[in-house]
Amino acid sequence: MGFLDKAKAAASDLAAKADTALASSGLGGPGASGGGDAEKYFRDLGVLTYLEANGRAATPEDRLRVMTALQELEARGAIRSFALHTSPPPAPGTAAAGGQPGFPPPPPPGGVPPEWQAPPTARATPPPPPSWMTKDGSADG
Repeated sequence: MGFLDKAKAAASDLAAKADTALASSGLGGPGASGGGDAEKYFRDLGVLTYLEANGRAATPEDRLRVMTALQELEARGAIRSFALHTSPPPAPGTAAAGGQPGFPPPPPPGGVPPEWQAPPTARATPPPPPSWMTKDGSADG
């Protein structure tokens, strides 16, 4: 067996040991016990909450099972983040990030929204006609 074959076998063995250690500590990746399970339980909790919010029955046993599992995962440190993955839509009458012409800019965080100003109106008196439209070639007529 050559040097590269021995190095490859040693690396594979080390990777397998690392995967086993991470999985047993609850810190493994999405496929390991812990991180992936938390996502499944969070989804189940969302389904139960949605059903209850819309007047459909969800069994107390299912809610207790899901909540217990999530609490155990949190206690083990297997839940890395409680951040939401979606963001709310922009408020009516405000533009999305980047803004759109004709719409007011979004209000500053925690501040009072600025007054929206309408686009400028047309001038009260029209400009004089071009010289080619007058009889004598002047703009006066």
